[in-house]
Amino acid sequence: MVPDISEFSKEKFPKVSIIIPVKNEERTIANTIDSVLRINYPCYEVLVVDGGSKDHTLSIIKEKIKNNPHSLLNKLKIIRMNDSTPGQGRNVGIRNSLGEIVAFVDGDCYVAEDWLKNAVALLEREDVGGVGGQVISCRKGVYLSRALLNIASTFFASAGSTLFTRHRSEKEVENIPSCHAVYHRKAVERAGLYSEDLRFCEDVDLNHRIRRLGYRLLYSSDMMVEHDWKVRSFGSLFRFMFGYGAGRAFASKKYNQLFSLFYAVPSIALFGLFFLLLLSFIYGELFMYALGPLLCSYGVLAFVSAFLAAYQFKDRKIVVLAPVAYVTMHIGYAIGFIWGLIKKR
Repeated sequence: MVPDISEFSKEKFPKVSIIIPVKNEERTIANTIDSVLRINYPCYEVLVVDGGSKDHTLSIIKEKIKNNPHSLLNKLKIIRMNDSTPGQGRNVGIRNSLGEIVAFVDGDCYVAEDWLKNAVALLEREDVGGVGGQVISCRKGVYLSRALLNIASTFFASAGSTLFTRHRSEKEVENIPSCHAVYHRKAVERAGLYSEDLRFCEDVDLNHRIRRLGYRLLYSSDMMVEHDWKVRSFGSLFRFMFGYGAGRAFASKKYNQLFSLFYAVPSIALFGLFFLLLLSFIYGELFMYALGPLLCSYGVLAFVSAFLAAYQFKDRKIVVLAPVAYVTMHIGYAIGFIWGLIKKR
């Protein structure tokens, strides 16, 4: 159970810098800013780092500052950059911030009022360098986006990845999702900040370096954020997973400590199935007999997981959506990972 913020010294609260990296977030940024302004914490600043938006993201923020009497808006900083990687945007936010603690919120995520309070309380524990928590579907989002994010949180979809998994209890983890991560500033600075040449997995890389310094990373169900996911179709789901797979491969090539055969399993499985299919065309039914049971086993696991997910989320439509989503996610990631391994940077 996270202690109440009132247990801290009344004279001093750690100042927190909330950094919101954005790029083309006109659909969601107003709600993100509103959620940040509702945070129940006495001492924090907000920095919006724009990575070259081409839409109305910045004008929406400026209009909100102009028309909203909230005192914090007068202190809100907007930092404009040209096209940048997520790591560059976050690093610029850190360098322009004043807080002892740095918190990150994506421009399509909405935090709860006690989100920061709970995070700061967890960071008071010994050797804790960073904290994160559940990423749940936005109640205001379109149905398919909510359903796909729920499906992605199942073990069959993401194999326990903290990007999607929703643990029910507090635990120490290897990674915390960057969409709402909170760190001690000194931990991030000692680790050397984010790698600016990675478009994906820059958070995995930073978390690895923080843990190597001896800090612990905590996941708590008391920290929660609603994600108004940009993925709103099976096509965009495939593109997201392709990009994530490619990013994982790029990061693994650049930083050997980030490579694991576990991350290559979908690609190995896809290559193996393709190889068996090719052999079955060349040599006949013998290899088809091996291919059939493998595909049937995958199908059974997909439908069992779909029924479990439908029960968990009280949504019968997931029984139909989940098998398609699983195939889309696994193939998208597998192809992206292979492409990332063979592509020269």
